[in-house]
Amino acid sequence: MEKNPKLDDVTSLSKNLPNEEIINEIINSEDFRKKLKIISANYTNLKQENVIKNYILEKLNEYFSEGGHSQKKAFAEHPRNKGSRVDLSIIDNNELDKFYKIEFKYQFSGDNKNMTDYARIIDKDFEKRSSDLFILIIAHWKKSDKKEFDKNWNITSKLSRYISDNEEWTGNIREAFKTFEKTENSKLIEFEKIQIEKPFRMEYYFYILKRI
Repeated sequence: MEKNPKLDDVTSLSKNLPNEEIINEIINSEDFRKKLKIISANYTNLKQENVIKNYILEKLNEYFSEGGHSQKKAFAEHPRNKGSRVDLSIIDNNELDKFYKIEFKYQFSGDNKNMTDYARIIDKDFEKRSSDLFILIIAHWKKSDKKEFDKNWNITSKLSRYISDNEEWTGNIREAFKTFEKTENSKLIEFEKIQIEKPFRMEYYFYILKRI
């Protein structure tokens, strides 16, 4: 597992990076942190997977367009086959029969028994789907903070029931990934925690499992 350093701005990217490194740079950028603040402020009562995924897609296509790689484009929910679909793919117009496949997951810290049972999800979406990248986002907050916010706005979604009461989930998710890191063709990247203070303190944890 490697830690990913935080960069200042996605616009400062060098212009010839592999797909996974472009995504790393996007997540580490100051632009992304600003976007998470907007998402956190506006989607407090929902799972935020699609909003975050769509923003990454937009930034990928911005990168391809402005970086002189107009033959490449990112698509959501493509390709589709036999009732299943890839969360996000990158296609090179010169190789239309090949797809760089990315699976996204957005979880709360208490999901899957505090992440003790998460290896099977990784296996299904990364190994069995032959994905090139598996991106996991885990959201965590103090239940008391969310309770106060929900009470103030009469929010009834009660998402805090999916939040862990302790920090054991952080070790559990690393253990889940270890099974896949032991193979020679995959590597885990764990990003620096992103903490948003408003409308209540919320923590985002990003993990990427990639093919090597």
